[in-house]
Amino acid sequence: MHGTVTNLQREIDSVIKQVSDSIRWFDYSANRLTKKGAGIYVQQHGVFTRHSRRCWAYVVGQCPEVDVRRFIVRENLFEEEGSEEKSHYLKLVKMGTKVGLTADEVHNAKALPTTRAAMHIWETLTKDRHWMIGCAAKATLEQVNQVQCGDMSNEEGKRWMRSLGLNRDDVEFWLMHDELDKEHGSGAFDGVIRHLPNQKIVSEADVVQAVEDSITAWKIFLDGIADAVEGRR
Repeated sequence: MHGTVTNLQREIDSVIKQVSDSIRWFDYSANRLTKKGAGIYVQQHGVFTRHSRRCWAYVVGQCPEVDVRRFIVRENLFEEEGSEEKSHYLKLVKMGTKVGLTADEVHNAKALPTTRAAMHIWETLTKDRHWMIGCAAKATLEQVNQVQCGDMSNEEGKRWMRSLGLNRDDVEFWLMHDELDKEHGSGAFDGVIRHLPNQKIVSEADVVQAVEDSITAWKIFLDGIADAVEGRR
């Protein structure tokens, strides 16, 4: 069993890395980031974050395993809905005000077509599929931070400070993600892998496909922002 789990996690990480390495947003943020582009990112990520809560709730609603439900509620929902101090969304709003947006411009942002398309994929994966599929799909978005370069969010925070003249407090949204995503992503995947052998509905191949679908949606989401920023759409 240990070898199977190791091989499955290795395959998951390989799929995530292969797709995430091709995402154009990271080239833009590393080399051409402006406050206008950062603002568009914040607005679209705000739309994504609000939608993400619902997707996690769909997984919880379908999952019969108490340990998995407890983990998701504690780590992925409470920090957004129950704790203002930990809320990723509120820290994102704060970062938006540092690049020239008002809080209302973040709250009321309209989704780009590519953002809507990505959200449709995540909603289908979490609402209309087995809970293991939904959980793997959502865990992918936490795991990508670790798979791509070990501390992607930390690096993104450094880029925003360097390119936009922000300080560490301004980019707390980025800097807090590194440690949290390690726990969120690995914990959610652990729940899937732990319960996978106890049922005959979802296969390892199904889990890997869910990961591939989810990381592809992430690419659609981020590349759509890069295209909007640089006038390619």
